Amino acid sequence: MVLSMSLFLSGCLGQNRLDELTLVLTLGVDITKNGELDIYSAVPVFRKEAKKKTEILHVKASSFREGRDRFDDEANGLVETGKVQNIVISKKVLMKKGLFDLLDVIFRDPKSALKADLVMANETIEQVMNVNVQDKPLLSVYLRELIRSGHTSEASVYTTARKAYDQFYEKGITPYLTEIKMGENKLKIAGTALINKRGYYVDSLDALESIQLLILQRDTKHPIFMTVQMKDESFKGKDEESKNISYSIDYTDYKYQTSVKNGQFQFDLHFKYQIVLTEILVKANPLKDKTRLEQAIALEMKKKMEAVVAKLQKHQLDPIGLGKYARAFAYDQWKEVEDDWGKAFSKAKVNIYPEVKIISIGSLKR
Repeated sequence: MVLSMSLFLSGCLGQNRLDELTLVLTLGVDITKNGELDIYSAVPVFRKEAKKKTEILHVKASSFREGRDRFDDEANGLVETGKVQNIVISKKVLMKKGLFDLLDVIFRDPKSALKADLVMANETIEQVMNVNVQDKPLLSVYLRELIRSGHTSEASVYTTARKAYDQFYEKGITPYLTEIKMGENKLKIAGTALINKRGYYVDSLDALESIQLLILQRDTKHPIFMTVQMKDESFKGKDEESKNISYSIDYTDYKYQTSVKNGQFQFDLHFKYQIVLTEILVKANPLKDKTRLEQAIALEMKKKMEAVVAKLQKHQLDPIGLGKYARAFAYDQWKEVEDDWGKAFSKAKVNIYPEVKIISIGSLKR
């Protein structure tokens, strides 16, 4: 009986009360004019008498590790950073300091939260941390839900600290982050931030371009909702302003083929889409003009994907991960360029072949 009672009591030893902890859930990193790091942390307040749900701590330091240590000087309790859910980094930091040197302490510390979401902010971190969340959950929860819903709705990619580490050491892909911005005193998904192998910010993809990137990455959840403006002159708009067709992609079949011709990598990307028409603002009969509509939609999708690929090749970036296909199917040629895959990818020929099949035109046919 004594032994069994001791087993039940053992869990009570060494306990920490929540109101005695400074539980850091969101970290934000900016940079000052003299090159110092401006580090913020969002800490939930558990005291009943507190009016604010979140307390913002702010320190300046020469490194991320030093900044985390300085939080002890401002905190009211024991600082706990192992539960960090979001790491928000300003664009200025990624342009001047880079990503991977900054996160070195995260990768080395066994108590760090490698599952934390990584985000790049177009605004200053002070603006992000002081966003009005009175009618929303805690700032950390609000950020996490925003980032994940943005990925679910195909408005942006999704990257954690662990995933960024893998992207850095995987030679066949270049890193990417979710990008957020301020709008009407609230945070919005801006698209995707493109990072080079050295960890520096290079360019961005907007929300529409991010959809194409996610499709190319094969990282989508169906249905995918899209709208295209018909450039084909044979389709006349129902009004002067719009020639749009909206649809949802209910299924996608992928087939990627890799080859090397005359020393140049070639990727043939085949997509077979099954779509449901949700809005037609052109003068067309979806039954009689079905084949013509399918071909026109496929052509617009091809143009959008090719534009994204051209943008990536211009900057010698491969967030799609086609380098992994090059290694798998053309290993000998890959070994010659693996240490500078971005340059080799910029010279590669990428052919995109979308096929569209309309499986539904809606519930009303007349």
